Amino acid sequence: MNDEIESLPPEPDACEMKTPHDHQLMFRALENPLRRKVVKSIGAFGKTRKEIMKKLGISESQLKFQLDYLVKECYAEMDGEKVRLNTKGMQELLANIK
Repeated sequence: MNDEIESLPPEPDACEMKTPHDHQLMFRALENPLRRKVVKSIGAFGKTRKEIMKKLGISESQLKFQLDYLVKECYAEMDGEKVRLNTKGMQELLANIK
């Protein structure tokens, strides 16, 4: 019986792409011009909120709205004031922005 339990596949990571709905979320993230600029500004190494606001000339509330979406959909992570794209964000968003 233990062998059967151990042979079950692991549960998928909460941030893995799983369904066509996930593709829709990715396209929704990319269709917003300001969100694309935010993702591009964060880049592969991350930035602070202040750096992003200064570079893009946007308000704190505009940035918060965009970051809330990116974090909620598992594309970015917050570490204090520092914002970083996770692997999913870099592969699915940053890689598709010119």
